[in-house]
Amino acid sequence: MEELWVPIIAILCTIGLPVGFGMYLGLTSIRAEHKERMDLIRQGIIPPERMKKKANPNRLVSLRNGIVLIALGIGVIVGFLCSENLTSDHDNEFWIIGASIVFFLGLGYLTYFLVTQKMAIAQPREEPEQE
Repeated sequence: MEELWVPIIAILCTIGLPVGFGMYLGLTSIRAEHKERMDLIRQGIIPPERMKKKANPNRLVSLRNGIVLIALGIGVIVGFLCSENLTSDHDNEFWIIGASIVFFLGLGYLTYFLVTQKMAIAQPREEPEQE
């Protein structure tokens, strides 16, 4: 029974200590910000908003994710088809599937790059008028 506790304690220490320490730091930070905000309110000062907007948000994230996921699916399908139909031994299946996934992911990112380049050329940026 004693041998059973060694891996359980090791796993709990490996995972539990960093998670617990991170939670402690997060709570300490939130409490400090709250105390600072309450002190400002007591002094009659309106605290500034904490919300920060991104300077240049990427609006094409959904397009990128869609193209990459389609390419990933095609890579998996092609990898399975190639490993089943083109090889007689099953030793290289892992490498064939992995290579086709990486290849089609690269094609997906390249397609995303080309699509965004064409969109940038089609919509020239408006320059401010100079007097």
